[in-house]
Amino acid sequence: MDVLPQDFRDVQSLVRSLCGLVLTDDKTYLVRTRLESVVHAHGFATFSEYLGRLQQFSATEMRDELVEALTTGETSFNRDSHPFDEFRRRILPALADVIRRRRTSNHPNSVARIWSAGCSTGQEPYSIAMAVQDFVANDSTQDLRLEHFPILATDVSARSLNAAKLGHYYERDLDRGITSDLKRRFFQEQGDVRTVNDSLRRQIDFRQLNLIDPVNNIGPFEVIFCRNVLIYFDQPTRQRLCNQFHSLLPARGLLILGAAESLYGLQTTFESEQIGNTFVYRKGAAN
Repeated sequence: MDVLPQDFRDVQSLVRSLCGLVLTDDKTYLVRTRLESVVHAHGFATFSEYLGRLQQFSATEMRDELVEALTTGETSFNRDSHPFDEFRRRILPALADVIRRRRTSNHPNSVARIWSAGCSTGQEPYSIAMAVQDFVANDSTQDLRLEHFPILATDVSARSLNAAKLGHYYERDLDRGITSDLKRRFFQEQGDVRTVNDSLRRQIDFRQLNLIDPVNNIGPFEVIFCRNVLIYFDQPTRQRLCNQFHSLLPARGLLILGAAESLYGLQTTFESEQIGNTFVYRKGAAN
């Protein structure tokens, strides 16, 4: 099924308005491969007919389906490894110190909230949750609990979130980033898939969230993971998201981006910092 130039421009405009995703001009093949089966499933003979229906006010579910088809991206457990290694090694101990100081001073917020923004099918928040469980279990003071590290995981795609909540993964999914020890301790075999254990699922609050909408009412957080997400947005959207992330973090809070991402070109007071083998962005200390 051909995607005519005007069809592609219409998809570019529509998906950008719906979720902020920027489809560059070389993504015609992606649009055709991701949407061809959707167009056929709705009984349309051409992309033009399908797009005409999408523009109608009542086509809300079809527009959600379009977003889901085009935004489900590449993900894996412990992706790129080094951010998660340093999260375990250095960041979690620092968060534990924050929690203890707050408890000592009777601070009203004695937890360290973590946000996985753009969590796709769940591999990232489950990777975070496994790190937290190991850290709490191995803490020599025995004064920390899993409830001290609540995790929020959000994505624009309802389909991806449903998959994340189920926590069913094939062996090929686990082979990327999950050691045999992690597999044994955190996953249960069920037929041809493995399922995350209930303790991991209980640790994470999964919610549908469109990052182009205002998100200032969901914080605060000590750490925000937004990895391999900003690259899909234009400069103004990245700037607005950066501003919102900044407002959701306390002084010295951390923003962790993907390996190929940076805040270059944005107006921000985040400070780039190397923690072990990974780079993060830290909010400056309060004046």
